[in-house]
Amino acid sequence: MVRRAARVRRDEQQAKTTRVAVVMALFLVLLAAALLTGGRAVLDPMLHAAAEVREANRVSKIVFRMPDGAFCRHLSFDNKTAELTGGAVEHCARIDPRDPARPTNGFTWGAR
Repeated sequence: MVRRAARVRRDEQQAKTTRVAVVMALFLVLLAAALLTGGRAVLDPMLHAAAEVREANRVSKIVFRMPDGAFCRHLSFDNKTAELTGGAVEHCARIDPRDPARPTNGFTWGAR
């Protein structure tokens, strides 16, 4: 009789643990679904607004050295409208062709 009562308590404890595990798993699934849908609904408009602001200010500056080497032509390219706008022709800074730090084609990353 004592063994049977202990086994019944153990079976009840296992059933209670199983029920708690199932309820917790369902709660986690519900919470994950709510975070995925709600989080996307909240974050998506903010991300689009930030991307539009960043894209609105995207203008590239292009500088061409004229064949004489003394003047440069300045152009700007707007990424949003794909418009190429011509600018002024100005004196360029002299570049020593023997300078090893400069590439032979006159191009440098991040130069202005």
